[in-house]
Amino acid sequence: MWAAYLAFYETTLPPETSADTWARFLAPAPGHIGLVAEDADGPLGFAHAILHAGTWSPKPVCYLEDLYVNEQARGQGAGRALIEALAKKGRAEGWLRLYWQTDTGNATARRLYDKVGKARNWVRYDLDL
Repeated sequence: MWAAYLAFYETTLPPETSADTWARFLAPAPGHIGLVAEDADGPLGFAHAILHAGTWSPKPVCYLEDLYVNEQARGQGAGRALIEALAKKGRAEGWLRLYWQTDTGNATARRLYDKVGKARNWVRYDLDL
């Protein structure tokens, strides 16, 4: 599933980067959250999130860094279930917000995101280091 996710975004990662990513999310590590949506036939999708402090509130905020659902399972509720599971955890733990981003051309994901969240008029800038 991870390979399909990377292929969807037309990217590759060194094997050690993928191994490190999954080690952090599969082991109990403070601030790292990994969720899997599955049915009787196996996994349908996953979410990786990072809980962190903010500057505008003493409450933590959560960045949903990765959300992926297998192509054949899209539109059947797995993505929504993953977001709702994070939101439920956040409400129970007193987070300020859950936030994420997607490519402007990712129409499939945006159909879901427009139903469960609110798009902001912010522009993201990156400075690769």
